[in-house]
Parts: sequence; structure tokens; C-alpha cells
Amino acid sequence: MEFQEADNMNSQQKNIILAMLKNKEISKNYTTNYWFSHKDFLDPTDNFTDFACERLDGKQGYAALIEHLLGLDETAKIFVQVYGLEDHNNEQFIYADTLIIFSKLSLTEIKQFFYQSKDLFPSDVGEETDFPQSTFFISDNGKRIPCAELYDNDHSVYYCWWD
Repeated sequence: MEFQEADNMNSQQKNIILAMLKNKEISKNYTTNYWFSHKDFLDPTDNFTDFACERLDGKQGYAALIEHLLGLDETAKIFVQVYGLEDHNNEQFIYADTLIIFSKLSLTEIKQFFYQSKDLFPSDVGEETDFPQSTFFISDNGKRIPCAELYDNDHSVYYCWWD
């Protein structure tokens, strides 16, 4: 299944994820995971998202790192997994610190790529072998797409997270 990437997160995406994360907290059901396109989440002009404690200027470094990775594997798809919702000084934002990478590169190549960075050194890089049924990609129009539908057999799935 194809997915579309927007240039930044739009209000429909924001409203959908806010409702989902609020419902997750109310129900105390933490088994559902949400992914966004890296371009939507890492937009350096959008303070609605916080990646690895970098709300604005710092996101550009991660975006540049991802663009470099896409230069090595043009078929790769890269997502950000959302962890939760914060409310700071009456301002809501969502936060994450994990990239999900669908790539034809090997795990060794992915690790070499991420560990060569001196500034954005990740805490862990590994292979994801199982998609929980409760993991969804939130498209630019707010549609929930099961992440298993995004997978094809030509790619391996990796995670990369910063602590």
C-alpha cells in the first residue's frame, strides 16, 4: 500500500492524533502505537512535535541524517513512532524518539550509518521482526492505516532510538 507524505503535519493529523492519545490515556490502554511520516513529524517549523527533546531547531539535524540515508536507499520509507502527549504551559505537543525504517540495506549497513554520526548518536539500532496488530500509520488526511499494510518483502524493518 502506498502512503502519501505531506510537507508538514496538518491540522487534521494533529486533531486525530490528539484524540487518539487522549483516548489512550483515558482507557489506560498503552498497546496501540502510532507512526507518522518522518517529514510530517520532523518539520523544523512545527512546534507541535518533539523528537528526542528537540522541538524546533534540533529537528533539522535528524531530517538531514534521514535525507542522507535516503540517498543510500532511495526505496526506504522512514517513520517516527509517537510516544505520547505533553502539555507544557498550556501548549500541547506530541513526542517521540524512535525512527522506524523500511530499507533494503542490511542491519549492519544501517548500524554503520547511524553510529558514524558524532552529533546524533542513537542509543540503539536493531531489527523489528514483528508488527503488532495495534500499530497504525497516521496519513496526512488523518486516516489510520495498519502498519503491516505498509510492509513489503523487499525491505527489512529497523528501529533507531535515542534516549
